[in-house]
Amino acid sequence: MTEDYSRHPLVKWRQVPELREPVVLAGFFGWSNAGNVSSDTIEYLVKVLEPRVFASISDEPFANYTLDRPVARIEDGIIYDMEPMVTDVGFRSNPEGDQDIIIFLGREPHFGWPAYCDVLLNVLHRLGVKKVFTLGGVQDTVSHSEPSVVSVVASSPTLVAEMCRLDSGIRAADYCGPVSIHTYLLEACRQSGIEAVGLWAHAPAYLHKNPRLVAKMVSIVNRITGMELPVDILKQKSIELDRKINEAIARDPNLKRFVESVEQKDDPDVPTSVDEKVIRLDDFLRRESHKDPERSS
Repeated sequence: MTEDYSRHPLVKWRQVPELREPVVLAGFFGWSNAGNVSSDTIEYLVKVLEPRVFASISDEPFANYTLDRPVARIEDGIIYDMEPMVTDVGFRSNPEGDQDIIIFLGREPHFGWPAYCDVLLNVLHRLGVKKVFTLGGVQDTVSHSEPSVVSVVASSPTLVAEMCRLDSGIRAADYCGPVSIHTYLLEACRQSGIEAVGLWAHAPAYLHKNPRLVAKMVSIVNRITGMELPVDILKQKSIELDRKINEAIARDPNLKRFVESVEQKDDPDVPTSVDEKVIRLDDFLRRESHKDPERSS
């Protein structure tokens, strides 16, 4: 029996675009967003590509409101706007390649992962998607000054090998432990006959933002899609951030010792938690940002 992908109660369609062998680029907020690599990469792609939203997926059935709350606008005691918890899905034609682009940035669901994947697969099947790429960030004992490393998880050994050949910074993942919605979605795609690839940028535990890793991910996207999206601004932001990090390290002996232990691949020898180091470094960067009028927000 042929499955009907024309309707789903959680998907609101604005249009059904006609796309050429579309490729999905997906990111998620949540556990898989170390260094904000997933969200920052997708947001950068959206800014540059300006995709057209064609569908919205309701996140309401998968949200725990004690952890992720709806947002409202209240003025003079009156509720003027209540933003729905949805994921907008957009598309962009790709004249530089043979495959058009579908792109979205979702929230990792708090529960109901099988049902959530069913919703996504409903959309993908209706559009004839044959390949999905998820872009994530994983916290690792790496330094901000090291070459960028990206691990790959895929639905077949052939795909893993293809991705490793694509870029010298990509390596096959070896891991055993809890997984994110990325891995769960990849497996759901495999079982549904869709090729799927998860790309994981390794982010320093002490750094909240990482434009160098975003530049790396965008460069990989360029190779996947044949596009030529600019990365110069990301590389410049990375250089500027490195300068500010080095200033922070010079002013904080504990932070310096922590970063040096990471660079030497030792167990970090600091009296406070990694989370506190992240907060302290970000606070420093915010304090110093007013001295740099050209620093982007």
